[in-house]
Amino acid sequence: MKFTEKTRNIVVERSKGNCELCGSAVNNPNLHHRKPRGMGGTKNPASCSPANAMFLHFQCHEWVESNRTKSYEMGYLVRQTEESNKKPVLHHSGWVLLNDDGSITTLDPAWVPEGKPVPRSFLQQNG
Repeated sequence: MKFTEKTRNIVVERSKGNCELCGSAVNNPNLHHRKPRGMGGTKNPASCSPANAMFLHFQCHEWVESNRTKSYEMGYLVRQTEESNKKPVLHHSGWVLLNDDGSITTLDPAWVPEGKPVPRSFLQQNG
């Protein structure tokens, strides 16, 4: 199932035109499904929710797809048994939850589990 135009617009607005992984401005965006659709797609409406979408530029999207183990650890990919809106993701601003309404819930930095990365942009902003 492809993202609807409404979902696309919500995710574009949420991202403010910046890649949600690295924070760079995006000219030619890719909307990434965090929970892969699988062969033949899916009819599950949750697969089209803003919580399951990330606004990425081509290079970051390629990185996610080429580094699947790390992408699952960082929340860029979500397993079929998990819910996208409950799976933390390493956003360019820090660890967050992407919500079904298109909003972002920032997680307390104390939440970050030992050994999990913290993005450089987040460290620069929060010292």
